Formats: sequence, C-alpha cells, structure tokens
Amino acid sequence: QIFIFIIFLPLLACSSLIKNKQTSSDFNCPKVFFSSEDRVYIDNSISFDDIKIKAELNNFAINKQCQQQENIAIIPVDILIVVNPIGDLEESLLSLPVYVSLLDVNDEVLETQYFSVSGSINRNGETNNLIESDITDRLQIITKYFNTSQLVIGFMLDEQKKELLD
Repeated sequence: QIFIFIIFLPLLACSSLIKNKQTSSDFNCPKVFFSSEDRVYIDNSISFDDIKIKAELNNFAINKQCQQQENIAIIPVDILIVVNPIGDLEESLLSLPVYVSLLDVNDEVLETQYFSVSGSINRNGETNNLIESDITDRLQIITKYFNTSQLVIGFMLDEQKKELLD
C-alpha cells in the first residue's frame, strides 16, 4: 500500500500544478509613438550653459510578443536612448526618468506608467573623455487595459527643463 501511495503522490502533485498554471495568449501590440514635447532630456541644469548631458529617445522595438494573462496585458517595449555628454560629468552612470501613456482608439489616456532607465556613458579609450553613447532598456508595461491601442513614450520633464529646451 505504501508503494502504491508513493507512485501516485507525484501524479497528484503534477496535476495540481497543471491546474494552477496560468495560461497566456498573444495579442496585437499597440502602436508606439514618442512624445514630440518630451523626446529630449537634459540634466538638472539652471541655465542652458550648465547643461551636462542631453539625451534623446531615438528608436523602439517590440522584440517579444505582447501577452495576455488572465486579466492583465504584458507589453514589452525595447527603447534606444542616445546620450550626448555636453559638459564635464563626475559620474558616467545615468538614471533617466521615462513615462509611458496608454491611450485608447479615441486618444483618451487610460493610464500612465513611470520608469527609470539606467545606463552609462562610454569613454574614448585613447582620451578617456566621455563620448556619445547608446542606452537600451526594455520597458515591461503591465496593465489591465486590453483596449490600449497606442503607447506614447517621453521623458519626465519639469517646467524649468521644458523652458530651457524651447
């Protein structure tokens, strides 16, 4: 009897795992756009002469299929940010604040999510100066809004930065 119990125990455990496994299915990914107003980022400078870095949203890709799991949608968007060092930087590590607004077919904002994209600026091997660098990251957007038809990506900028960029 113990032998029979030992044989059936793994089968019972596997069947409960199969029942609890979430099912996922592919769905059409929304269109992706960059915000025309918030596409460029500058550091926390007070004047135009103090700017140490300028970053620009350059490109995006959806390299992994969008998924629907139970009551959530998962939208993976890879982004490319080009960073130009303008002034002297003490630290080559950067953390860039990015937002993603989810819109429906009527261009109504359903939700806005916030991300921090981290990366570092490369150095020239000969001069040790900081050079233009690419920072890539995957934004994993998890939402309950299946009716999302567009994503708008931009940098989070305060009014002072927006005035400097105008």
